Amino acid sequence: MPTATEFNGQPRERGVPTREQDQLDQLLVQLQASGADPQIGYHAGVAANSWRRPPRIQVTGRAHSGRTTVLHALALMSAAETGPVDEPGQPDPVIDADLVVYVLSGSPLPADRRVLDELPRERTVVVLNKADAIGTRWGDAVYAADQYSRELGLVVLPVVASLAVRTRAGAVTDPELAALRRLAESGDPALTLSSDLFVSPTLGPDVAEREQLLERWDFYGITCALGALRRAPDLSGHQVLQILHAVSGIDPLHRLLHRRYEQVTALRGGELLDELARLAARAVPGVHGRARDLIEDYLDSDDAMWTALCAGVANPAIAHLAAGYPSPAPADADDALYRAERWRAVVSSDMSPAARRAALRAHNGYVRLWERMSSAGL
Repeated sequence: MPTATEFNGQPRERGVPTREQDQLDQLLVQLQASGADPQIGYHAGVAANSWRRPPRIQVTGRAHSGRTTVLHALALMSAAETGPVDEPGQPDPVIDADLVVYVLSGSPLPADRRVLDELPRERTVVVLNKADAIGTRWGDAVYAADQYSRELGLVVLPVVASLAVRTRAGAVTDPELAALRRLAESGDPALTLSSDLFVSPTLGPDVAEREQLLERWDFYGITCALGALRRAPDLSGHQVLQILHAVSGIDPLHRLLHRRYEQVTALRGGELLDELARLAARAVPGVHGRARDLIEDYLDSDDAMWTALCAGVANPAIAHLAAGYPSPAPADADDALYRAERWRAVVSSDMSPAARRAALRAHNGYVRLWERMSSAGL
């Protein structure tokens, strides 16, 4: 997943720092070469490495909820599966990742609620897996997910992870497409009533072919494919595969994780700046060389102001106020000035100190971008 500073368009022309202009690396080199206290340079390097480390994702939940299948459906290199949270005689798994995907396969049980109550809300996503087994249509799973979301105070998304894995791992072959078209044309309602009826010998001699389809695409995938082909018989195998991928529900989960991933990365940037500010305060001029001046110069740099801006708008205390932004980067100088004025109003409001501090970071960052984009700071 990309970080919060990777956007479409031409960042350099818009005044947004790019990775080629990484002033943080320059700071770390200068701290080593300036004769500053080695501990200050060491701690600055540790803080920088912590910020640059990819956020970790853990997939957890009760036994048989489909944790492994969800992990494979997500196909994220930084994700790992924990043990079940309800294994008898065993302690709960350590859940300490930057993002947690908690898997349900039905209504939340006391074991689920106990674990979820201890997880940070802004870093937890709940997946209602095996959504095809809830009710008789997708709307029933959506309704259940909304109900669980209200009960838990967390975002809950319905997913059929087993189908998502199948769409990632294979393609609808020509023989399979021909068989699906033939079954769709038959119009026999028994084909979509149950998996047992789908492979019943009473429906025709092609039992082996139907069994292969069931093994490959599962009953939910087959019913969706048949429904699509009845409405549009000329669909290609690739188009059917795209439909099956869409109805698995995995894409909304990916998009939500992408937003949370960017938020975690941005908040880490704020932690980096806070640590550098503490190191600057500890650096005594003369005793620790030029460490304080070097760090303070960096904190006033375009890179640092951009990092602070991203951390500000990602802060949970004010993130809802930035929900309408396509990205933290403004479109032009006028947009940067408008955003700066808006965040200045938040700074002057009666919101919490944490919210006002985050808003001040956003305000200062947009003022800097306005200066760069309008040449007012030259």
